[in-house]
Amino acid sequence: MKRYFLFLLLLISCDFNKKSDNNYVARVGEEFLDYSYLNDLIPKNISVEDSVELANKIISEWATSKLLLQNAQNNLNENEKESIDEKSKKYRDNLILSDYKNKISKNNPDTVVTDNEIKVFYENNSKNFTLYNEIIQGRYLKLNKNNFNINEIKRRFNRFNLGDRYFFDSISIQLLNYSFNDSTWINKNLFFNKIPTLNNDEIQRIVKNNLFYIEEDSLALYLIKINKYKKANDYAPLDYIYERIRELISNRKRIDYLTKIEKELIEDALIKKTYEKFN
Repeated sequence: MKRYFLFLLLLISCDFNKKSDNNYVARVGEEFLDYSYLNDLIPKNISVEDSVELANKIISEWATSKLLLQNAQNNLNENEKESIDEKSKKYRDNLILSDYKNKISKNNPDTVVTDNEIKVFYENNSKNFTLYNEIIQGRYLKLNKNNFNINEIKRRFNRFNLGDRYFFDSISIQLLNYSFNDSTWINKNLFFNKIPTLNNDEIQRIVKNNLFYIEEDSLALYLIKINKYKKANDYAPLDYIYERIRELISNRKRIDYLTKIEKELIEDALIKKTYEKFN
């Protein structure tokens, strides 16, 4: 019903001039705006009034764009239009080339990066990967300080074997916040921002000594366990920059592969005489 009402309003408000076909809601010169295009842009969960307002806005923006384009075309000289056509062609060609290069290099055996390649690259270049910030591996949780099971939670959190992981999965609904992914490196400040009651000196003591630490405020209890710590200017650990190295090697192999393909294309075209270079 709302769609029908909107359509009637648009029919009444629009002058179709050359075309009275109900598939159109507006015209600028020889160009027409389809009702189906407009209909797709109107959300189904808004009021009739909002639908009409949004429809009029869309029609106005479409008409303004078309009128500006017509004015621009009428006021550009032939040289300016030819320049635009040339730029458009170059842009289109670049898009085609970019998509084609991505297609032929994606998952190509010559561009696949192995774990061993990443490891060798890291070993040969580790001095070039120094840390700008302190990073840690650790876990934390936040829970209500009145939790009846608090001693069991502390014990299991500190030990944190496979059985303890299952235990925390089973009581996760009781925890106010937590992060147990303690084998992943994370920026130290980002980690401790979730525990607002600690000052910088306390944080440094915790990370440098790989402590199991308990902190509390008026409402909650925080459990913290730091497993590993790297200070700024240390060499970055491999697992922290693994994806970065993989991307570096991948880009290099992709460039080498595309260079080889381009060379082969030239050589093949010379043999088939579809390419000639005139002196």
